[in-house]
Amino acid sequence: MTCPKCSGQMKTYDRLGVHVEQCDSCKGIFLDKGELEQIVAAEEQFNAPPPPLETSRRQVPPPQQQPYQEPYQQPYRDSPAPYGRGRGYSDSPGPYGYGKKRRKSFLDQLFD
Repeated sequence: MTCPKCSGQMKTYDRLGVHVEQCDSCKGIFLDKGELEQIVAAEEQFNAPPPPLETSRRQVPPPQQQPYQEPYQQPYRDSPAPYGRGRGYSDSPGPYGYGKKRRKSFLDQLFD
């Protein structure tokens, strides 16, 4: 198959049930008729919330009462903080890394 843009050679990939043609020279991606609708439907299904879990009809026992405990009292505000509490210096950078990774979308997986 030849690329309609640059007349280069094209390769066909089957990614997640979708046939995608990609040009070797210009890296253009071309879809057959109906493939775009299939990609959009797969993306919607990928991002859909999971189905609700079935709850059993079994009776859940009531929670047991805990014995009375004194409420927690925080130390006085005017007392100094204990040494080495793990706070570090005020100008120290935060923890390493970039935090939580975002879940990849279906399209990220398709064109990866």
